[in-house]
Amino acid sequence: MVEKLQQIAEKVLTDSVVRLVWEKTDEETGEPLVWPRASGFFVAPNLIATNIHCVTGAPSVFAEIVSTKAKFPVEGIVAFDAENDLVIFKVTGEGIPLSLEDSNRVQVGETVCAVGHPRAKAGEATQVTISGIQKSGKRLEIKEEFDPGNSGSAILNDLGKVVGVAVASGMAVSALGSGGWRNSSYAIPAMTLVDLLANVVEMEPFTEWQRRPQVRAYTEIRDGQTEFEQGKHQESIACFDAALELNPNLADAYLNRGTVNLSLGHHKEAVADCDNALKLNPDFVVAYINRAAAKSFLGEAEDAIDDCNAALELNPDYAIAYNNRAAANLSLEHFEEALTDCDSALKLDPNLVGSYICRATAKLALEQDEAALADYDIALKLAPDSAEIYFLRANTKLAALKDYTGAIEDFDKVIDLNPELGSFFCIYDHRADAKRYLRDYEGAIEDYNKAIQLDPKSDKAYNGRGIAKSDLGRSKTDEGDNVSASKYFQAAIDDYTEAITLDAKFAGYYSNRGSTKRDLGDYEEGIKDYDKVIQLNPKNEIAYFDRGYAKYYLGKSKADQGNIAEAQADYQAAVEDYTEAIKLDPEYASVYNSRGWIKYLLGQFDLEQGNTEEARRLFEAAVADSDEAIRLRLDHPSASDYHTRATAKAALGAYREAIEDFNEIISMKPDEARYYYDRGLAKQAFGQREAANNDFQKAKDLDPDVENKPF
Repeated sequence: MVEKLQQIAEKVLTDSVVRLVWEKTDEETGEPLVWPRASGFFVAPNLIATNIHCVTGAPSVFAEIVSTKAKFPVEGIVAFDAENDLVIFKVTGEGIPLSLEDSNRVQVGETVCAVGHPRAKAGEATQVTISGIQKSGKRLEIKEEFDPGNSGSAILNDLGKVVGVAVASGMAVSALGSGGWRNSSYAIPAMTLVDLLANVVEMEPFTEWQRRPQVRAYTEIRDGQTEFEQGKHQESIACFDAALELNPNLADAYLNRGTVNLSLGHHKEAVADCDNALKLNPDFVVAYINRAAAKSFLGEAEDAIDDCNAALELNPDYAIAYNNRAAANLSLEHFEEALTDCDSALKLDPNLVGSYICRATAKLALEQDEAALADYDIALKLAPDSAEIYFLRANTKLAALKDYTGAIEDFDKVIDLNPELGSFFCIYDHRADAKRYLRDYEGAIEDYNKAIQLDPKSDKAYNGRGIAKSDLGRSKTDEGDNVSASKYFQAAIDDYTEAITLDAKFAGYYSNRGSTKRDLGDYEEGIKDYDKVIQLNPKNEIAYFDRGYAKYYLGKSKADQGNIAEAQADYQAAVEDYTEAIKLDPEYASVYNSRGWIKYLLGQFDLEQGNTEEARRLFEAAVADSDEAIRLRLDHPSASDYHTRATAKAALGAYREAIEDFNEIISMKPDEARYYYDRGLAKQAFGQREAANNDFQKAKDLDPDVENKPF
């Protein structure tokens, strides 16, 4: 069949299908200037059919059969259909007319051939598929996208008969930001052309015909499309407004204006334009698709799905309809449905970038992180200069895959491709986060500085910089450089304070400042910040845990100074906070362990004061808390949980059990001096003097000063 269609096409290109050429005379030289523009074909020996938009606005037009160089000057117009974008003009000279088929016999899925002059070249036959038939009979939908210059081409069946006239009609817009759009291709049914031929009238001069309002409307539409392609959106809308003023019944004009409004983010206006297009043509598939996109942007996802369903009922092979339904399902968190729609869209159009992006987003939500990354990779192969896709892939690497180096490379690419997105997408903030996770704290601070320079009111950037400075301060502490550490901690507090000034209701900023004040040893001020966190969010179990931790350190500092009574009060206050955290989250293992440790310390105070019964009660409570912590973390045991239980058991005189726990701890942390030392104490109390001495020696080998470093 393919070979047969090709043979037919070659024949009609020689005899019947013409290229339409605009012509005008150069005012200075008097030489003719020509622009090959579109296609047409003979429907009678001296009559040629094409689209109105192919010839309107031309100074003059002639037709030519390129292979024979035969020219046919246009004499005038004998019939036109303004609603369906069809015109028949009379030419000087004769060609061989093509036969017209009853287009009512055309079937969805039928392979036909578009014969014309795409890109205004010598002539070409393009295999295309009928993907839908409008119930109104106004259009045959074509699955493939026509190239410019194909308008007016003859659509032939395998008998070489015309079943339609090719025409592009507006753009189907993706509801996904990077999805772009697809030109919609149609054929005006041959029966519409038959009706027009039956109403041929006396010839009207070409120039006079062009003055008709219905014809001038097509000039405005074409000019509007040109302005839009050049990025002149307001000028484009003005052209479509003018077209509708000249002919209010042009569905294409409403559709095109709706496309521009979508591009401008005027979503309500876009919906209204699609509504008007559908009133004029209830089977206008693209209008449903574009209205769905606009409704998705307006947050009307259910209505968007209804529009996509209507489009797919009219044409089940329209990829962007699946794409836009996927976007709506995504916004409703119907992730499985979104995946299915993306798969359907990509099966029909493997180059639909937006569907890869949508599918990646759905996969991330379903924790299919590697598969999501693969979709972004494909999207970037199709759109290698898309800064937006690099940004999305970077965030996937950053947040989901913890590939911080890869994330930084992608953020770098975003900045290279479009530096202006640095502020819009908070690129520097995100890249700084990745650098911070890689412990490149200085590099992170530099990026946060850039973010703040771009947006001095960015509370998130101040907070991020504060975190980086806090991390840098802790690294200096680990190096023994306490002077530098204090400097960075104070600078971090200043950044958190600025973030709080910009957003006083975000609890996280107070929490971060409180933790850094704790690092500085300013426990009382840190507790005040945690008080604020709890005031803003009384159900925040982490805030109670953090405040309890600060109270523990405050009590410890007082105990170190010999102020035992105040230390006991602070420890007891810490226990109360930990208890509140457990009420809010009974599965919070770390809190049980921390509460158990403080109960052990409180037991030691009572033991020293002669309160042996109370001390024993506290030691038993410490064992119970550490038991619960260990139970909750069976899959990922913590040495600290076992240490709390071991020390509490030793305090209760259960030395054998304590030693067993210390053995477990040392199997997890074989290089920690403190654990050997404490096991040595338990063995010594249990009467295992030689084994105890061995542990003491091992502890000193690991840390000669271990005895002076209480846990």
